Amino acid sequence: MTEASLSFDRFFDSMESLADAISESLQSQVTIEDDNHHVIGYSSHQFESDPARISTIIGKRVPDSVIIGLRKKGVMRQLENTPHPIRISGVMEVGLGPRLAMCIKHQKEVLGYIWVVDAGNLKEGYAESVVSKAAQIAARYLLKQRGWKTKQTQVQEDFFWKLLTSHYGTEQDIRRDAGADGIELPSGYFIGVFEPDRTVDNHFLLKFRQTAESYSGVSLVFLTTEHNRIIIMFTFHYPIEGTEALSSYMRLLVDQTNKHEDCRISGGCSLHYSEYLSAAVAYMEAASIAEIKRLLPFQARELLLYEDMGFWAHLPAIIEQKRSRNRRSPLLYPLKEHDRVHKTDFVKTVAVYLTFNGNLKESASFLHIHTNTLMYRLNRIAEITGKNLKDTHYRFSIYLDILTEETRQLNQWFAEG
Repeated sequence: MTEASLSFDRFFDSMESLADAISESLQSQVTIEDDNHHVIGYSSHQFESDPARISTIIGKRVPDSVIIGLRKKGVMRQLENTPHPIRISGVMEVGLGPRLAMCIKHQKEVLGYIWVVDAGNLKEGYAESVVSKAAQIAARYLLKQRGWKTKQTQVQEDFFWKLLTSHYGTEQDIRRDAGADGIELPSGYFIGVFEPDRTVDNHFLLKFRQTAESYSGVSLVFLTTEHNRIIIMFTFHYPIEGTEALSSYMRLLVDQTNKHEDCRISGGCSLHYSEYLSAAVAYMEAASIAEIKRLLPFQARELLLYEDMGFWAHLPAIIEQKRSRNRRSPLLYPLKEHDRVHKTDFVKTVAVYLTFNGNLKESASFLHIHTNTLMYRLNRIAEITGKNLKDTHYRFSIYLDILTEETRQLNQWFAEG
């Protein structure tokens, strides 16, 4: 029986104890990570270390700069495609010294990684056998944890849906069930809703979760899906003032998902709440942003936060009211009639001009006409209607009528533009 088997033929109740056992056998610093590069165990023995390991332990996750550096060098690809430990020369530009490393796998699935600092004292052959044995133990542990997480994830999803559907009658009931299920509720939260233009499969959801959890200072409390909609509850680790941090987080989720998954995803976020009885209201707020973005994708393209909704929040109700009355806008009638008889584009001109906040240059560029031509059209529109688009009441009223009565045509114009 080898010295390595003597050290590892026992039960390990945590990855910390396994890391210590490896460290004791090899007299070197050891870090064990999961497949998302979160630290799940590191040795407590004080041996020589380097900046990459120090920052990893402090942040409980491998810094993105280190991961990117290793992937650029092809190290991660080699590690994930090799069934045995490999020795890695230092990548000093990211603060990483030499390592003996192995990818922890189950069949072809990556479960995590073991990293051993190589200060020149790792005996060839013996060190590899120690790390290989440890990887087998770590794989069993991680598979067991993954099974527990699957059950725990289902419990959390069920609880989350109860919050979203107003299942509970009191805050006390919510706290009681959360405690019974081992769920820790933060003091405050936001609800986010995201709708991609592609199917939300397991791969997509995993990548989205990784992005959501990668933002420093934010914790993902719950995540679930409904058809092609992703719903999350999240919280900040620190008090936030204004909307800058919240907008940055939402923008990160949208931009990174669009970039890495080659899709278009829209998102919306609720107001901040501290009472969990309000989770259903928060969900409706976030979902209403998604509804507006589906209804008017160009006009609402920058909308992310419910506190910025303004009159947009009332559009669906106005549209429904107009449909039930079956009455068309008297403000639009003279322009639509002129367009029909004279083959002009005056309704489109007004729609574009108001969408671009009365900016002549942007509006003319979108319409592919000269600014002088646009000014001529605006003057003709004033003559036909007897109204001036500089008048706030008329400007807002006709824009609202275009948004709610010419929605399909409006989307077609801006899709073509």
